[in-house]
Amino acid sequence: MDTLLKNIEQICRQHKFHSLEEHIQSLKQFLGHKQIDLVILGQFKAGKSSFINSFLGRDLVPTGVIPVTSVITRLQQAETEKLLVYFRDKETVEEKLSNINDYVSEEKNPENEKNVSLVEIRSPLLNQFNGLCFVDTPGLGSAFRHNSITTNKWIPEAGVAFITISAERPLGENEIELIKNISKSTPEVIILLTKTDLFDKEEIHQIKSFITKRLIQTFNSELRIFEYSSVSNTDSYKTMIIHEIIEPLILKFKDEREKIIKHKVISLAGKCLSYLEIAFRASLKSDKEKDYLCKTIFGEKANNEFIRQELNLISDNSKSKTRDIVYGLLSKYEHVITEDLQIAFKEEYNDWDGNLYAVSRKYEEWLKLSLSGILKEAVAKENSNFTEIVGKVYAHFSFFTRSFRDKLSGNIFKVLGIRLASEEWEPDVKTLEGPDVSVYRAFDTPIDLLWFLFPMFVFKNVFRNYLLRQIPREVNKNIYRLTSAINKTINDEISKGNTQTMNYLLDETKTVENLLSSQQSKSADIEKSRIELAGMITNIGKHPDCKS
Repeated sequence: MDTLLKNIEQICRQHKFHSLEEHIQSLKQFLGHKQIDLVILGQFKAGKSSFINSFLGRDLVPTGVIPVTSVITRLQQAETEKLLVYFRDKETVEEKLSNINDYVSEEKNPENEKNVSLVEIRSPLLNQFNGLCFVDTPGLGSAFRHNSITTNKWIPEAGVAFITISAERPLGENEIELIKNISKSTPEVIILLTKTDLFDKEEIHQIKSFITKRLIQTFNSELRIFEYSSVSNTDSYKTMIIHEIIEPLILKFKDEREKIIKHKVISLAGKCLSYLEIAFRASLKSDKEKDYLCKTIFGEKANNEFIRQELNLISDNSKSKTRDIVYGLLSKYEHVITEDLQIAFKEEYNDWDGNLYAVSRKYEEWLKLSLSGILKEAVAKENSNFTEIVGKVYAHFSFFTRSFRDKLSGNIFKVLGIRLASEEWEPDVKTLEGPDVSVYRAFDTPIDLLWFLFPMFVFKNVFRNYLLRQIPREVNKNIYRLTSAINKTINDEISKGNTQTMNYLLDETKTVENLLSSQQSKSADIEKSRIELAGMITNIGKHPDCKS
């Protein structure tokens, strides 16, 4: 595999296949991980986390009736139990396992606002599964689109994929698409039919038959299906999975890992080979024919300026609506916040001693602290909606990218008889950070500096009523300010997504342009690379035990 991967790298550098660089780096990262990840994937509430807890015999990962897991959680063997939290800024923190909810749950870490990249549970419980890691992933199709993105980004890391499907809703289109995508990354995809306790044996048989029939219709092949319930017959289900899946992986660990690596490398080699095919066929054309090829393949809708205009149109249209959406989400809290603060102020004010200047400072400090806390709670409640604004725009970027690539591939097929290798891509949604809250001085004019003119035992109720009337203004002002800050944050993220998408498409078009500009003088070199790569792929296919 090392020889093949090096060959792919060399070909990509030589022929400037820029769009494969990210795939190569992802594969290298996988090779650096010396264990096999058993990745548990599936829709929201399909029973992924419950399966892991039940299978391991202890509640290690959180579960709940609403989407809980927001961060990838890897469980692996260790002599002592500990929790490691890896952050996106490369910092690593060791925590107590009891604090896991603070980092992986939507409730304690909404929208992954703490910027956690991975949580790792190390436990002696995993020692029985030597060399294997269980990976819990955020549910697909939940209300939080960022969860689906997090999981989709992790798919290339999978060694063995368990697709959890609840017996209540067996095998929909989302699972079909998931199986298509994960099959490119791993040779072993297993269906885990959960919540089987809700049905009798005959009904389960019908459900499994339905799943098998759909798999054959879609993929012309079957996948292994294992039943599971954490309520009844758990031990027998667990024994079956250990006997049929876990034990063979452990007993033939080296061979199984090599098989997974081979699958990933061959998948990458296939993409590289499709580029070489295009480059070779284009190199046989005359310069005049190449000009025609470029015009036909790219056309007026594939030049950089058109792409930039289309992406800017998506961005600008979305940005123009952001402020109104954000204000609509925040303004509904204004009346309740004002009332709560006024009630709290009446209770607090009676205990404030000192002159007017001292009371004014206490008021400002109290209001800033109280208002900050309340507004942060409001932002936390609405954070999923704020991130979803970005997510929807990114979905447009992803759809545009897919449509552009399909059009490009179709045009290449028309003139050269070969298509681009299929690929899914979407920008990364980052965590939105909440802005600070500010409070004006208690008095617009520095009247509090003349505190010696206003003895508080005479004027305390007067100033009490005055400060009470300032609260609605401060709440309104900070909601507007918060709206502006969040609007800017969201629009900045939309701009970043625009840039990510543009850079991806530029790499893709640059790669295709390089393919089409291949000179006849290089035909022999391209053909040599193509034949060598195809030969290596064929040789590995004929000799499954080949390690080179």
